[in-house]
Amino acid sequence: MARGVPAGVIPVQVVQQQGQAQLLRGGKPYYIKGAAGLQYYEAIRQAGGNSVRLWTTDFADTLMDAAQQNNLSVMLGIWLEREQEGFDYYDEQQVLRQREYVRKQVLRYRRHPALLMWNLGNEMDLNAKNPKVYEAINDLAEIVHELDPYHPVTTTLSGNLGMIRNVKAWCPAIDILSVNAFGSLEVLPEDLRGYGWTKPYIVSEYGGLGYWESPATTWMAPLEQSSTNRAENLRKAYVGTIQAARAQCIGAYAFYWGQKFEFTNTWFGLFTPEGEKTAMVDVLQELWSGHKPANTSPRLEWLVLNKQQDSSSVSIPVGSRVMAYVGATDAEGDALTARWEIRPDKQINERYEERSTPTEPLPNAIRQATGLQAEVIAPRTPGYYRLSVIVSDGKGSAAMANLPFMVTARPCPRVVASLR
Repeated sequence: MARGVPAGVIPVQVVQQQGQAQLLRGGKPYYIKGAAGLQYYEAIRQAGGNSVRLWTTDFADTLMDAAQQNNLSVMLGIWLEREQEGFDYYDEQQVLRQREYVRKQVLRYRRHPALLMWNLGNEMDLNAKNPKVYEAINDLAEIVHELDPYHPVTTTLSGNLGMIRNVKAWCPAIDILSVNAFGSLEVLPEDLRGYGWTKPYIVSEYGGLGYWESPATTWMAPLEQSSTNRAENLRKAYVGTIQAARAQCIGAYAFYWGQKFEFTNTWFGLFTPEGEKTAMVDVLQELWSGHKPANTSPRLEWLVLNKQQDSSSVSIPVGSRVMAYVGATDAEGDALTARWEIRPDKQINERYEERSTPTEPLPNAIRQATGLQAEVIAPRTPGYYRLSVIVSDGKGSAAMANLPFMVTARPCPRVVASLR
């Protein structure tokens, strides 16, 4: 144990070695191979990962203990209120209450052996040009450093990199910048250089395309990548952008390790709702450990409804019966089965709380599901819906895809007026 370091604490430093940014944990080089999520920590360790990201201190005692049991470090988030949600950074009383909250969280968790660093807020830059926001972040970072000199401090921005100037100007106490980047990840290193960021950075969320940046139907329903396509996207991003920038990038956290509902039931999850791993987990294991899993996930080739793919902006009449087909293969030759469901679709202009509130599958919308096909009965209410399919190998691995479609009212019969 380093001299003067409290018992149980593993000190973490940010250093420059031979022109390259480097984390030292317990005095040893530490490159973050991380996952952002609340579940399946044993699977992170088994895949070769070494760290987990938490956004808040909610349930942190249990989650950090679970991380420690699996030899994982924790980027521990302390949730800060955002201006776009009504917090007023000119209100001194609100700011003081938040400051006291942060102090309590640091005092509670600063000695936990799994702690890697503190993360103040998530995407605080959203609609926040107010200098007071960034002054408050810096003030809180200074408090954290005072209470815990053994762990660095970061804050997380969205892909809106124009706000980096604000962090650079008003947050000198921030040791590391964290950025959530999906479709914009490919240009992140170049953008950071363009904005003059010279300190280390972490990619704090990455994966496939976000729903806000994806191609869409004619009625603006985002087209979700299949888990197979997202895995390919993840591999390209990790190798070409994260690993390639190791001189400044000290690691990354894949999003989302587990399953969550945000816009759809499958958009961000690396696992199915039933807990099966997908090809994204397979790719991460290969990238983290250098070894492929013994059982790989099925490969999903295509999904069609009424002989049309999602790019066709599929529409069918109310109550009509049409067929859905999914094309999938399995490298190990395992027998594949498909699980189908239809849910009302979310709208891109909904508030985040609404986009993250799960919809329920429609009963009796899927009939005669056999093999990799199913008969679909269109809902009797016109509107926007989404067909989802999970293809499973029965051995803990699966592939996911969905297809948005519109249900239209049947045209009224044409009435010919009598001449009599």
